[in-house]
Amino acid sequence: PEARPPPRRGAPGGGGGAPGRRGVGRQGGRGGAPRPPPRGGGAGALGLVLSAGLVPLPCPLLFLTGFDCPFCGGSRMLGALLHGDLARAVDLNAFALVLVLPVAVLFLIASARQEVRGIPSPWLVGRPGRWAANAVLAAAVVWGVVRNLPGFEALRA
Repeated sequence: PEARPPPRRGAPGGGGGAPGRRGVGRQGGRGGAPRPPPRGGGAGALGLVLSAGLVPLPCPLLFLTGFDCPFCGGSRMLGALLHGDLARAVDLNAFALVLVLPVAVLFLIASARQEVRGIPSPWLVGRPGRWAANAVLAAAVVWGVVRNLPGFEALRA
């Protein structure tokens, strides 16, 4: 095991500093480097506006080729979920509802745990992360092909 330097004064687990003010005024995480400001707020607000159907977002693949991409109907599916219409959400994009949405939620939870508690998530990096990403990508390709085949018109958005 490698030797670790003693904790800094005022750092978590480091003793010292004013009582009850542990970590106040710290400029960041490990090494004292300043943390960048959070950037997810604007993306989250934009996602809510798009998923609520307030601003329609056309699919470039559908526009250019006439074929549904694996995620066509995804923003309308989220809008249906926000309105509590599960049957319509399944009808619009079952793939995104059953696979992509849960994976996205798990990713956000793991990222939050890593950010807040410093607990690394093994599936975000390394072999499990690559395997999961490749599995989701392969499923998206299969879904994108199947939903555009003759006889599977019911799967189109």
